[in-house]
Amino acid sequence: MSTKRHAKRRKLLIVSTVVVVVALTAGIATGCAGKKNTTVGNLKPNVEKSTVTPAVDRFGIVKADQWKDIYPYEYQSYLKNDANMPGDYTSDDDTTTPYDSSKPADPNPAFSNGKADYLEMYPEIKTLGLGYGYAKYYTEPGGHTYSLWTVTHNGRVNENTKAGCIACKTPQFSSQVDEQGDSIFQENFWDLVTQYDENISCASCHGNDPMTLEVDRADWKRAMGPDADTYSLNGQVCGQCHCDYSMYPGTGVPTSPYDGTGVSAMTPDNALAWYDANMPNGDWTYASTGAKMIAVRHAEYEFNYGGEGNHMTNLGYDCNDCHMAVTKADDGTVYTSHYWTNPTDNDELIKNNCSTCHADIKAEVKSWQDQVDGRTHLVGLRAEQFIHNFEGAIAAGTLTDEQVSRLQYIQRASCYYWNFVAAENSEGAHNPTLSNNTLDSADALLDEGDQILGVSSVVES
Repeated sequence: MSTKRHAKRRKLLIVSTVVVVVALTAGIATGCAGKKNTTVGNLKPNVEKSTVTPAVDRFGIVKADQWKDIYPYEYQSYLKNDANMPGDYTSDDDTTTPYDSSKPADPNPAFSNGKADYLEMYPEIKTLGLGYGYAKYYTEPGGHTYSLWTVTHNGRVNENTKAGCIACKTPQFSSQVDEQGDSIFQENFWDLVTQYDENISCASCHGNDPMTLEVDRADWKRAMGPDADTYSLNGQVCGQCHCDYSMYPGTGVPTSPYDGTGVSAMTPDNALAWYDANMPNGDWTYASTGAKMIAVRHAEYEFNYGGEGNHMTNLGYDCNDCHMAVTKADDGTVYTSHYWTNPTDNDELIKNNCSTCHADIKAEVKSWQDQVDGRTHLVGLRAEQFIHNFEGAIAAGTLTDEQVSRLQYIQRASCYYWNFVAAENSEGAHNPTLSNNTLDSADALLDEGDQILGVSSVVES
């Protein structure tokens, strides 16, 4: 490659023949075939690798629009993500940001474009995250083509925010990390973000060669450990950003809570144990109780591949099989769509693949999501009531130091388990079993907390 960035990176080749099948979990009918045996009705990409690589920008990145004439179908499908607009941030305590993005060109009033305000839908977040940014602003996400606009307009950043919040938002920043090292994460967010003009794009997953896949994040490579060379690159490229991580104390470096023992160790229990050992002070301290709280990012990789994996990844299916449909153009070109979609909106996918094992996959997914989302809400409400009960006992002076210490940990851990499920973007569809088991862990801790406090936190449905 023509830049230092790509000379450093270990390039990882992707096999270009992708079979499109649904990658959902649990509830699959018995007798589902593995991916290699499920080919009826599927198309295989026939796009040839270009012999031309466009010029790089000052960060060493080939921008998406430079590929538009070389890979026109992929590029045009990528632009369809512009339809998934973010909600506009409007708040009484809004701080005018110095970042002037052209996307969206004419922002709609807050959430008028259909985006959900999760703080209105799930008001318990305001209590469970009190003292941290998610309690201030939390909406349904916009498309990846708005990543820079979203990170600068999300109501959580301020004049003191560090650069770690830019991780995964633009390949231009990733290139600077490769060149300058981890010290860049300590730099001021605004000093850096105003330089960038490329959202999540081709280079985020492919580097400067669209026929390869590239795993870039160092903490992700560490977390994968011995599985880095054996597990699917399709899943890893998505997983390096769609995973749980936190900003390491003192350095601000985005850091995975897994110590290189491989994918089977990527479970919420092991993540919590890592945080307990390496980040005992958490991401913030809950002011009224003193609990050292942990913020959870969206752990999609863990729900699909982690631990024992889900049903479909065990059969060999990956994220792209479900969310990036292989499509045939009028001229016969078969290509992988880069319009990241909900697979239940893809009727062709359902007809050719899902229906071979599912009588009604849309109904199944809705059932899983309704059950998990409803239970997550109730556990969140219960955790909120527990905090209120804990606060009351502190005010009354009825607790011993040992009880306070244990209740602080119960708050930390139960909210972590709740958040692990609540922040995962499939609302339970990727792995209903893991979702419910994780919520069971939260409930068990809250049961213990209720016993210590002598008052129930259970909220009736």
